[in-house]
Amino acid sequence: MRGIWISCYDHISAQGKTESEYKAATDGMFEKIKSFGFNTAFIHLRAFSDAFYKSDIYPYSAYIAGTQGADLSFDPFAVILESAKENEISVHGWVNPFRISSDNNTDKISERNPAKKLIESGSDEVCILENGIYYNPSCTENHGRITEGIREIIGKYDIDGIHIDDYFYPSVSENVDSARYSQYTSYGGRLSLEEWRKENINAFVSALYKAVKAENPEIIFSISPSGRLEENEEKHFADCGTWLSEEGYADMIIPQIYFGFEHETADFTSLLVQWGALKRNKNTYLVCGIGAYKCGTYDEYALSGSKEWQEHTDILARQLACIRANTEYSGFVMFSYGDLVRAGCTEEMQNLKRGINDEKD
Repeated sequence: MRGIWISCYDHISAQGKTESEYKAATDGMFEKIKSFGFNTAFIHLRAFSDAFYKSDIYPYSAYIAGTQGADLSFDPFAVILESAKENEISVHGWVNPFRISSDNNTDKISERNPAKKLIESGSDEVCILENGIYYNPSCTENHGRITEGIREIIGKYDIDGIHIDDYFYPSVSENVDSARYSQYTSYGGRLSLEEWRKENINAFVSALYKAVKAENPEIIFSISPSGRLEENEEKHFADCGTWLSEEGYADMIIPQIYFGFEHETADFTSLLVQWGALKRNKNTYLVCGIGAYKCGTYDEYALSGSKEWQEHTDILARQLACIRANTEYSGFVMFSYGDLVRAGCTEEMQNLKRGINDEKD
């Protein structure tokens, strides 16, 4: 796999465009993706309880329609799929399952958004936190809502995969699900809050996997957790070890190893080996996520390695070589499309392009 993420911020807006104008723009996007040697695109279809496709459940995203809930005269994702197929690019639909908003201003949420009524009713199925608004991951009602939306996508579009990322629990605070946890313990539940949360996410992932396979067993279901294993366990309550080792959770795990070689506490080489050494069942593939968004930037969290992305322009190409040399991995996915055309990333992208196409040849 030679994949690339197309995030909500990378999408070409359809606002004010005719279908033919939009098609010309998406053609250009996928022609560029193909020219670099990528063969798979993970395309954001739902980032904030919204849609980049014509949905009967979710309102159009502000990033595709200008304002959340605005109307469009054509289905943008149908056009995207056409461009992708013409350029022989496999398409996986990417969904943020629990995120509703990246801030806590409820006025920005469309009346068409299914989260709106829950917010207005004061339901504990929605969490309003300092860092945003989220569907409560402990609520099975939300698991059902998310699964229904995935079924809609599969039923409408000929796609190759469904993909979710690392937005599981939005906070470690007890305020997220204290009422639900109290109810659980009052009925005799004995798991700690941390273990109970992991069980909630495991139940959600397992149910979603089964639902995807029931709709179409050929569709690949994948997850991209944080590159730091301990962060998944302690912050997001994501049980990646179980998802890799046991069947029935995912076809593919794509850890986001968005770190340089010189990062002082989480260097790329160590994390690549660490993930590769995990027990894995024969039907779950491991693919490495790499972060192009850091190219040319100062990474303060890398401490002594903070200038690495400014001082080198072949980091991604060297990471690609490491991934290909490690037999535990079946490819890579780069975050994200916007960096292919970003001025500060030109030389790094050209080096990566040579690396991709040299290997292909």
